[in-house]
Amino acid sequence: MTDGKSEADSCAPSSQSAETRLKQLEAHFALAERTARIGYWRQEATAKYPTWSPGFFTLLEIDPKDVKPSPRWLMDRMHPDDRPAVAAAVTAAMTQGTPFYYRTRGYKPNGEIHLYDTYGDVERAPDGKILAVIGVVQDVTAKVSAENALKESEGAYRFMAEEASDIIARHSADGRLSFISPAVMRILGFEPSEMMGNGPFEGAHPDDLEQIKETLAQARRTTGTANYTYRVVHRDGHDVWLETHLRFFKNPETGAFDGAISVSRDITDRKRVEEELTRARERAEAASQTKSRFLANMSHELRTPLNAIIGFSDILSREMFGPIGSQRYQEYASLINESGTMLLDLINDLLDMSKIEAGKFELHLEDFLAGEAVTSCVRLIEKRAEEKGITLATSIEPEDLRLRADLRAVKQILLNLLSNAVKFTNKGGTIDVDVRKSGRFVHIVVRDTGVGIAAHILPRLAQPFEQASSDASRLHGGSGLGLALVKSLTRLHGGDLRIESEEGRGTEVTATILTDPNTAATRAA
Repeated sequence: MTDGKSEADSCAPSSQSAETRLKQLEAHFALAERTARIGYWRQEATAKYPTWSPGFFTLLEIDPKDVKPSPRWLMDRMHPDDRPAVAAAVTAAMTQGTPFYYRTRGYKPNGEIHLYDTYGDVERAPDGKILAVIGVVQDVTAKVSAENALKESEGAYRFMAEEASDIIARHSADGRLSFISPAVMRILGFEPSEMMGNGPFEGAHPDDLEQIKETLAQARRTTGTANYTYRVVHRDGHDVWLETHLRFFKNPETGAFDGAISVSRDITDRKRVEEELTRARERAEAASQTKSRFLANMSHELRTPLNAIIGFSDILSREMFGPIGSQRYQEYASLINESGTMLLDLINDLLDMSKIEAGKFELHLEDFLAGEAVTSCVRLIEKRAEEKGITLATSIEPEDLRLRADLRAVKQILLNLLSNAVKFTNKGGTIDVDVRKSGRFVHIVVRDTGVGIAAHILPRLAQPFEQASSDASRLHGGSGLGLALVKSLTRLHGGDLRIESEEGRGTEVTATILTDPNTAATRAA
């Protein structure tokens, strides 16, 4: 008895230690189940009901107190379409002795459908008799959803890459191609497989390499994006212009550049058009310079004989060396003088415009009274105004307004505006000339009650050789240079020209010039 008691006493600690270790293992396993979000079930061959692990209850979101483990309970909460496959998989494993796997849809208590993957096997005795069937279950709803989203995203990107008209490429950290879209065949004549592994500048024109390298180096140091254009050799040997947008991407763990993605567009046709436009512009500029030189030369050549014609006709009309006989001859001499003067004015306008277009017109600034300049110009035009019964009125504010400008240019502005006003104002009309100062600007306003100008014609005026209409040209004469010259002269003085008009109601033209010689502009229209 003493020995028996001693044996019992000696066995007790060992039994308690085994139970403690078992409980610890169960606790560790339960923790592992929760962490891995898995559970398992075990169906003994001799048992009526299966055993479910704590993790399995957690997966099903049910309380062990509320549900008694049962294959029937599981089948009732499984999607009906999945039940035959489950039965077939387990049956095959039991008859063939192989592990099994199946994916099923199951209903949570709240009605949501989740996806579950089950991996199982059959436990057998040494004699091959089945002892139990065990299955490890994992909720893969989130995983499958992510995989499907990734597949859809990859499919969408692949579709866009394959169908895009631009070349989409991925470059490894050393710049070599790791992917290139099929568009490369249409643009450069190469199959994508032929381009794989190519270096970053392979096929690029040597003259463009330096610019590409500098652009990419700058992008790596700053924003990580680059835009550049360059030439690439086509398979058949001709150059293709590409416009490339490239973005570097970094390794999220190391922060180092891990490669780049680029999109390249064929801009060969655009480049060709740009080059043609550049050549056309250069030809036009050369033609314009030739025209300006021709006009300047011809103007000088014409001035000499015209000055003689004007001078001698003036002598004849004044009968400075005695009577010339018939009164008709005196009238003819006056007509020759007037025609010569008009022709000289036209030539002067042409010469001034050609100088302005060539950028060679220089302002000669001087101080003078605005009233004197206005009076001088009105005196030259008032005879024609009187012949048409037109009333001329002037207003200067302040009366002693002084200007520092090019006096000859200001008179040209006034004379051109007054001549137009007289030309297009009907008999009995009025013309008002207002000169007023506003801050650092002087506004010269010529307002008439003439025929006016149609709204759709206004934008064309003040362009060289433009007139309101061909009818006006035949009826009133003129070259169409007047307003263009006025506009150019006002801009040379740092101002501008504004025209307001209404058909049948008259026209108001405002020429604005700067009075400060230190800030006067020196640019032409």
